[in-house]
Amino acid sequence: MIYVMNDYELIYLIRFNGCEHALNFMYQKYQKFIWKHIHQLHLEQKEYDDFHQEGLLTLHKAIQTFNDGYQKSFTKYFELILKRHFYGLIRYLPTYQLYEHTDFVKEFTLLEEETEYLSFESSLEQDIHDRYFLKRQAVKVISDETKLSPKQIYNAIYRIKEKYKIMI
Repeated sequence: MIYVMNDYELIYLIRFNGCEHALNFMYQKYQKFIWKHIHQLHLEQKEYDDFHQEGLLTLHKAIQTFNDGYQKSFTKYFELILKRHFYGLIRYLPTYQLYEHTDFVKEFTLLEEETEYLSFESSLEQDIHDRYFLKRQAVKVISDETKLSPKQIYNAIYRIKEKYKIMI
């Protein structure tokens, strides 16, 4: 005779008896459920394994914190926790994209070449251009070194950007 236990009995065995077989059975039972929710998120392939690991950890947390007094099934409780956890993880995924063939050095040399065609009205603009665009100094550092206010520096940066726009 084969006896199939329900989730409540399995949770009891895991919590109070530390039964590894019951825990493994729960992991196997909810594998497809976790994968289903991962695929519904339309993630990149490289994120699947990380989200699967997080899903298993969330399952373990749900087993430990489930309270059957709330008149909810364990599956609904786990689904709620899993969805909340996945959506929280998605917020922290990087939003940038890396390209395989980037040419950062080429872009930098183009910036240096374009400065030959720019004409600056004052030595202030030339100085700000060199420090901010070419040397990549922060506005605060430029302000401290040149004794100019940040507003003056931002205005000069704005004028330089406008010249670049006209040049393009």
